[in-house]
Amino acid sequence: MAWFNKKEKKSKIKYVKQHIRWFEIPANDFSRATAFYSKVFGMEINEIELNGIKHGIFKFGEGQVKGAIVDNGSAEIKNGIVLFFDGYPSLGDVEAKIIANGGQILVSKTLIKDIKEDGSSVIPKNFIDGSILGYYAYFLDSEGNRMGLYGNS
Repeated sequence: MAWFNKKEKKSKIKYVKQHIRWFEIPANDFSRATAFYSKVFGMEINEIELNGIKHGIFKFGEGQVKGAIVDNGSAEIKNGIVLFFDGYPSLGDVEAKIIANGGQILVSKTLIKDIKEDGSSVIPKNFIDGSILGYYAYFLDSEGNRMGLYGNS
């Protein structure tokens, strides 16, 4: 009966904050890029237009960092992949810290929306849990690297 008298050890599961929330792979030829990643890695890619820009969203599993191929249009690719950091507690707070520490805001907090052909816009739901996608921003870090922020506030 020794097992009966032992105090049970309670498992304490720590949740690790995921700092990288999103990545973007720029593409000069969107169709070619989506076909490449789909065929090479066997990944399903959902195509959607957000803020007037074609995105090929990778369908990854739960707990994985999400990302997309982004149509670069006619703009020459000057930077490679963009990593989006978690903008917690709010993008505005993080933007202020970026400026205070030698960075530069390229695109301030912007609502992610799907612009329709008639000019109207819809705030899309995310592919994870159906909640509102949220906001993004772009910044240069202290070394001149283009990065992004993502958050819901």
